[in-house]
Amino acid sequence: LQSLANSAELLIGGRLVAGIGVGITSAAGPAYISEVSPSSIRGAMIGIYQNNVCVAIIFASLLNYLDQGESNGWRWSLGVQCLLGGLVAIGMLWADETPRFLESAGKSESALRVLASLRGGSEKLARKELSNVKAELEAEAESGSASWAEVVTNPYFRNIVIIGCFTQLFQILTGINAIVSYGGTLFEHLGVRGLTSALTPSIAFTIGNAIGSFLLVDKVGRRTLLLWGMLAMGVTLLAGGIINLMATERSADGFEHIPAAAGYAIIGMVVAFMFSFGTSWGFGAWLYCSEIMPCRIRGKAIGLSTAVNWGPANITSAFITPAMIAGPMGPGGTLIFFGCVCMVAMPFILACIPETKGLTLEQIVPLFHFSTFKDFRQFVRGNLRGGHGMAQKRELTETETETETD
Repeated sequence: LQSLANSAELLIGGRLVAGIGVGITSAAGPAYISEVSPSSIRGAMIGIYQNNVCVAIIFASLLNYLDQGESNGWRWSLGVQCLLGGLVAIGMLWADETPRFLESAGKSESALRVLASLRGGSEKLARKELSNVKAELEAEAESGSASWAEVVTNPYFRNIVIIGCFTQLFQILTGINAIVSYGGTLFEHLGVRGLTSALTPSIAFTIGNAIGSFLLVDKVGRRTLLLWGMLAMGVTLLAGGIINLMATERSADGFEHIPAAAGYAIIGMVVAFMFSFGTSWGFGAWLYCSEIMPCRIRGKAIGLSTAVNWGPANITSAFITPAMIAGPMGPGGTLIFFGCVCMVAMPFILACIPETKGLTLEQIVPLFHFSTFKDFRQFVRGNLRGGHGMAQKRELTETETETETD
């Protein structure tokens, strides 16, 4: 629809269809990967997913640069989606359903077969993991399937969904889509043009994503990467914005310009921001949201958090970014604005993001098991003391139970 469009209405209609497809795959992809991956490498597996996105951004930037002078170049750029989407659709014909879904559907033998194939053929390991899945499903079956109303009214579900939604909100409002979508406009205002300036931030993003997902996330942990990554993102954006404001000069003809050295320093800060985002929030937000949601509401919860990402967060970023760049704030003020958002996100990470490294999906859910304000205070204290969430309360309860039994 998009590449063959002969009117604005048809082009917009195609964008709507593509947007629905992207929204579905953005929610389903990380959820599928998190359910089939061993806990020890789950972060790296989500990282592969995000790394493919990074590589695609680089090729998209290159393609757009090469065909920008062609009258129908935009049709080629949009038409590539048909080829890539078709390849993914064909590949999914050979993909099995997740063991959790098969077990919930009463297909235990198929669930064991699929899980064993995913665990190197070890049926013993598969049976042990599947027993945990069964226990969680049985507990959920006693309560029945969660409705949309229950997602909102049940405090345990509501609280974890809110955390997931804020995680996705901060991923976008910290400036990543503003840099990706309007980086060219930003660099033009800084007097820098060419293929190198167009590709360098995306390449930094890809390298950072590879390092973060393959080398760091399953070793140092999700919380650590999200925390320090956000700090680095905020510092680089604030530094870039301050350099812009301090280095801007007004010539005799009344036009503002920036010395070449300052311009390249600002681009260096933008590249450092992209690298920091790649090592942490680029894949980390998707990984974290796909891990923390209870199985009983996983589909609805991940759908809601993804909707926040593609809805309010993206729409807000898309509308305010060009207005800020072209308005009194200019490129420098725009960078400072997003840098401030990064700093606002820091208390949220410290207080509301427990560590999930090395835990099975069934072990993660109790970390968020709080309902009252008193529980929330304990949840925050547990996170501030080391990212434990409600784990300390659970351990204390289990210890008291064992003492009473003795």
